[in-house]
Amino acid sequence: MNYGEILSSFLVDLQSFYRKNISIEGASFPQILALSIIPNDGIEMSVLSKKIGIDNSTATRLVIGLEKKGWVERTTALYDQRVIQVTLTEYGDEVQSQLEAQFNKLGSAIEKEVDPLDRDEMIEYMSSLNWILSKMILRDEKIV
Repeated sequence: MNYGEILSSFLVDLQSFYRKNISIEGASFPQILALSIIPNDGIEMSVLSKKIGIDNSTATRLVIGLEKKGWVERTTALYDQRVIQVTLTEYGDEVQSQLEAQFNKLGSAIEKEVDPLDRDEMIEYMSSLNWILSKMILRDEKIV
């Protein structure tokens, strides 16, 4: 199996695993993804859209939906009025904590399936893969 086949299979399995096990009442999967990556000090809309892999207009609609639920708020950046910053509300912070608890449960379940002698190496390899993907996303690389 080559990298492309493994990545494709991993994407499908991971997405299926998350969709079956991660849920917040009234939230779509893309909204859950967005909530899970918004840091405490907020995130710029353009960075959010890039991290999720959607265009800016789609990210705007996504964030508007989160705003309607009372989970986030949008403000203009102090240094540039054209830049929109998305931050969690107090309620959004609670929802994000619920998500983190669900992620931790999944992580514990996976850890139990990994041979104890391989756990550190598995984490190292997964971290390395994550770092490679993050660098490619930040460089805004489009391969195909």
